[in-house]
Amino acid sequence: MKKIVNPKYQSIVPLLQGLIDPVAFEERGEVLYDIRNKVKRFSVDGVEVVVKRYGRITAFNRLMYSAFRKSKAVRAYQNALRLAELGIDTPEGVAVLETYKYGLLHHSFFISLCTSDRSLSFLRDFDVSNQTLHPLLDALVAWLVEIHNKGVYHQDLNVGNILYREHPSGGFSFQLIDNNRMKFYQELSLEMRLKNLRRISDNVDLLNYILKRYAELLHLDSNEIQLRGCFYLLMYEAKQYAKRKLKCKWLKHDKRF
Repeated sequence: MKKIVNPKYQSIVPLLQGLIDPVAFEERGEVLYDIRNKVKRFSVDGVEVVVKRYGRITAFNRLMYSAFRKSKAVRAYQNALRLAELGIDTPEGVAVLETYKYGLLHHSFFISLCTSDRSLSFLRDFDVSNQTLHPLLDALVAWLVEIHNKGVYHQDLNVGNILYREHPSGGFSFQLIDNNRMKFYQELSLEMRLKNLRRISDNVDLLNYILKRYAELLHLDSNEIQLRGCFYLLMYEAKQYAKRKLKCKWLKHDKRF
């Protein structure tokens, strides 16, 4: 086993190692997410943590992660540290634990503190006529401008990977999650910003609202920004469709042989 541990949580590492035992991980804890990767919540010596076990690794990636590349768990931990340095909120990283079989990576786990912030996934059903959500969306767009101004390019930036909290005194704050695929730049061009926003949601009304407010904050022409943003979305969807068609052809070919 290999591990990276936040010094603040060194004392609970032996307990965390017990959690990632295959039987213990499956039988204990509360399931938060179970599509491709599995995410569970545990209480460890009074500390609420979230443990993410990354999904099945191909034979090629086992070799790459073992010898040449950082695992997804390591990247998530290191990116969380970088975000904290930039003043961007994300659940604090506790540890990375990696198990190996025959010298190759078998499973990787990213462990972070549990947060009470809630997912923005419900915005996928956004109705532009529902003005009660506009203050939340306006705060979200201001935050998106902030993280872009700081050079953060989250490669899976969508409402499902953003958590929010409404404060009793007013206003909202946000957290980024699922941070293993990120890049950091000195500056993001407008094209990079719009391409980053294209996956925020496949709800066109929501995307258009965000693009309009984003343009206004940057003092740009909102019609042009909306048009370009939707164009990038269409291009992305076309690329994904082509990939799915190609994959289906391969599967059919395999069945014939």
